[in-house]
Amino acid sequence: MSTVLSLLLLVGISAVDSSFSQPSKAEIHSAIEYVSSRVSDRSTTDWSSRLLQAVTAVQSHPVYHRWAVQDQMVRASRRSSRQSTPKLDFPCDLQRSTEPPTSVHRLRPADIDVVAAMGDSLTAGSGARATGIVGLLIEYRGYAWSIGGEPTPEEHSTLPNIIRHKQTNLYGYSTGNGNVISSVARLNVAEPGKLASDMPSQAESLVRKLKSDSKVDFNNDWKLITIFVGGNDICDYCKDKEIFSPENYIRHIRNALDYLHDNVPRAFVNVVEVLDVTLVKELKDGSPTCSVLLGSMLCKCPAFPESEEQEQEIANLQKDYQRLLNELIDSRRYDTRDDFTVVNQPFLRDSQPPRINGEIDFDFFAPDCFHFGVRGHSAAGKGLWNNMLEPVGQKTTNWDPAGSFSCPTQERPYLMTSKNSV
Repeated sequence: MSTVLSLLLLVGISAVDSSFSQPSKAEIHSAIEYVSSRVSDRSTTDWSSRLLQAVTAVQSHPVYHRWAVQDQMVRASRRSSRQSTPKLDFPCDLQRSTEPPTSVHRLRPADIDVVAAMGDSLTAGSGARATGIVGLLIEYRGYAWSIGGEPTPEEHSTLPNIIRHKQTNLYGYSTGNGNVISSVARLNVAEPGKLASDMPSQAESLVRKLKSDSKVDFNNDWKLITIFVGGNDICDYCKDKEIFSPENYIRHIRNALDYLHDNVPRAFVNVVEVLDVTLVKELKDGSPTCSVLLGSMLCKCPAFPESEEQEQEIANLQKDYQRLLNELIDSRRYDTRDDFTVVNQPFLRDSQPPRINGEIDFDFFAPDCFHFGVRGHSAAGKGLWNNMLEPVGQKTTNWDPAGSFSCPTQERPYLMTSKNSV
């Protein structure tokens, strides 16, 4: 961007700042009530329809256009002050095994033939490339951190793109924009708004796809499946503490993993721990629009806790989800066959939003300050990759968006499991 244009942009921001005052808490809560009254209950309406209702209600609110101008100006200033994203420097020399391995504990990254994913809107890529709140309605599956294959391996570090540096025949990753039944989804069965209770049915759907897809050799291809879910359960916890209890959460995850274990040969399954949802209390302050969307539909309880006790209860809930997940996987329940394993990847457990001069860098997030933007997906893809190469019991629990890629070594050339980490 030229210096002149940058100056004009800064002048524009100053003009907006002087013309439009920041909304008061009363204005924010009034807008939240306005939008909430126009959004159907989860029990009667699917998540995407509810999001459309919320976006429409936000746009119809009398002060939306004032807030939207502020949002756009601030986001533009962040883009103008940052250099263009450099090409990714991926230093690893990924080699396939001389012969296809028969053990999941001797599986190299380049031995993976098929990738697949289960989960919610963060895996569906909701809003990843959005520049305004209408874009939140689009599922940018090709950019999703664990399963996307766009635009190229050199430009965006999703997990499939990282593997594709050397395994050009990889299959299953999503391309383009579309919902779960679109052709672009491929083996990404994640859907926006889904909960842990939806994982058993997603597991069944994935197995059907794997068996029916002519490009998948079901019995012989090595499959990498990534599961990430639980954020919506925590966001809805205050609505029904029994339904979203830790015990119910882990029961649904166990049922889904049991089904995969019983029905999928040659599979390495990642289960990524739920991220710190309590961060939305700070993320909501990214813009008035973020506050209204988070407070009305997306994640009200953690974003606007009614008391310190409720805030601590949500934090404890998240820790219980993580603890029970670790206990399930550490039980070796899924290590009864040599061609199947499940590994907990905890890189999001203690992750914090990237910051600039102490302030959250919202360029890593979509316009709702909740979903990942392209840079967030890229950082998560790298974090997952690095976790997969770390021994079980020694895995990092936070991402490092500015950090380097880990590489397989001569001593540890395989994806790390509970058995080969000893």
